[in-house]
Amino acid sequence: MRRRDLVFYIPVAVAGGFFLWLGVRTYNLRFRPRPGVGEPTWKEGPKVAVARRGELAVWQVKPFEYPLPLGPLRAFLLRLPEPVLGGLSLGEEHYLALSRICTHQGCTVNYVPDPEAASILYNVRFERPFLGCPCHFGAFDPLLGGKAVYGPPRYPLPRLRLEAEGDTLYATGHEVPLRPMEGS
Repeated sequence: MRRRDLVFYIPVAVAGGFFLWLGVRTYNLRFRPRPGVGEPTWKEGPKVAVARRGELAVWQVKPFEYPLPLGPLRAFLLRLPEPVLGGLSLGEEHYLALSRICTHQGCTVNYVPDPEAASILYNVRFERPFLGCPCHFGAFDPLLGGKAVYGPPRYPLPRLRLEAEGDTLYATGHEVPLRPMEGS
């Protein structure tokens, strides 16, 4: 091989490597199946009052902190229009509590109530409110139990167990593993 040939082969190899990386990245982000949510395995925890029954309207969210040995876990309580696996249903009221810590790299997840704004901010079309990670633009669907539906996150958001006593909703534990803190 002559030195003059390297002027041709090196840029071709670099371009080929780039397009290979781009193809793998596109497959992982858009087409690789993500694990769904199943029946949760709960780990007991402290009993923390989160909200009062009827305090939230459908698709309203209330942030709260759940105490853990490693420090407080930021979480959301959501009132949803239909029952969800791992949630709490009280007559026509359906609740779900999810961790706000993204399972991709630990950023804080936000509630995105406006699907139109999501198409601009997160580059994803969604027909209802969802939870979005602003760091790498991941999206999680509350009606699917916090399943990752777009972007780099592979795993669903961990759920927190909810119980009701009288008119008060309590968080009493969390799903294991508590990603990303407890790994896979």
